[in-house]
Amino acid sequence: MAVVNNVDVDAVAREAEAIAGDPARGRRVNRGELEWNSDPSGPQMTVSAKFENGELKLELDSPTFMGGKGSRPGPLHLCVLGLLSCFTATFVTAASARGIQLRRLRATGECQLDLGRAFGVSEAPTVQGVTFSIEADTDAPPEELEAARQEALARCPAVFALSNPIPVTAEVRKAS
Repeated sequence: MAVVNNVDVDAVAREAEAIAGDPARGRRVNRGELEWNSDPSGPQMTVSAKFENGELKLELDSPTFMGGKGSRPGPLHLCVLGLLSCFTATFVTAASARGIQLRRLRATGECQLDLGRAFGVSEAPTVQGVTFSIEADTDAPPEELEAARQEALARCPAVFALSNPIPVTAEVRKAS
């Protein structure tokens, strides 16, 4: 097993080969759950996600200007963290497959927002732009880092989701 930068590059290569042979293997469902808390003494939401080896629960709260208390990260914080972690993981995987050794890597992500639409006073797009910035401590030449960056932009599921229309459905039903 070749592990580079905490990425099992052999496992990634095997999965890519398996999906190339059977595209249905690449289709997965990620699911999250949310419980709304109506008690004003606590955060508004608890979200959970089950994954291969466990479950993660997080408390969220809207910022004060959106009716919350600002006591926890808000949904858009979770969104930017998801985008950032997806892009960074894709970048590190691309770099690792190229044999680039990273001594340290730090990344930041920002979403430039116009919340007028959320308040019903504008038709402007809510997300005006997304910026990722990666600082890599490595001996790799800049052109190799650029190649990994380009691959990450092309392959990152979060970047694809932001750059292409994706059908969204929502349903509401009364609890029984």
